[in-house]
Amino acid sequence: MSTTSINSDNYAERQLIVVMPDDFVDSIRKFEEEIIEENKDTSLKEAAILAMKFAIKTNIFTMAIDAYKALEKLKQNGFNATYIKKSESSGLAFPPGHPRNGVLYVAHPADDDVYYAMASFHRMAFEHKFSEAIDILMSLGANKIKVEHIRGWSHEFCGELAVSTPTGNLSATAHNTSKISSSILYEATLDGHTTPSIPDQLAWYKHEPTWQSIAKGRIQHGLREFSLSVAYEDDFGINAGLKISAVKSGLELGGRFEDHQATIWRISGTFTNG
Repeated sequence: MSTTSINSDNYAERQLIVVMPDDFVDSIRKFEEEIIEENKDTSLKEAAILAMKFAIKTNIFTMAIDAYKALEKLKQNGFNATYIKKSESSGLAFPPGHPRNGVLYVAHPADDDVYYAMASFHRMAFEHKFSEAIDILMSLGANKIKVEHIRGWSHEFCGELAVSTPTGNLSATAHNTSKISSSILYEATLDGHTTPSIPDQLAWYKHEPTWQSIAKGRIQHGLREFSLSVAYEDDFGINAGLKISAVKSGLELGGRFEDHQATIWRISGTFTNG
């Protein structure tokens, strides 16, 4: 898989990757080419035999067999993952301490260059979406923000989010306000401002018509109040089925897997008057 494939517009083609040393991936790709040349309909058992022959020639006996079988098992269960070289991953963004060999990574749904370890994919993706919504509202001049739980992840999850605002870290405020109302996750009062703008390098914004309408209303028409939803309802195929297949295939998840919950949080508040 080349860096061009990694950045393909087709999400399914680049969604699941495993980063390994360059020489290892080169050997696997060469082996796959030999498999295709010898028999396009090679079964897993026959492929393992060919893998042994190939591995002996290249002195990567165990690694070649295990690596090929791992991805073949995933493919048999409907999941298409690809090994990429360490050097090919240099232009991608991973969590601190990553990438690590043998960990299954999942592409960000709205940012081509970002990959999360499968274990924390849903938490990281939702956290990023929620953070982007808060950043947009602050850039537009919000002076009061209230976050309410509609369904899905609630107080416990909110308390683990690493979202910073001018009033401090979201989690600290969330724990305090949770005692006031079962639905209110977070409230903040800000200074606000009267020079609204849209932040740079947004990932989710272009996919959210309501967010765009609020921004237009604020910038062009002096909108004073807002209400929008942060919805995270698609699991993007990252579920218990993939977890089981990945573990059985010998791949690591990068921690304890956090499963998806269809979630909607409503954010409402006011902007500073001009």
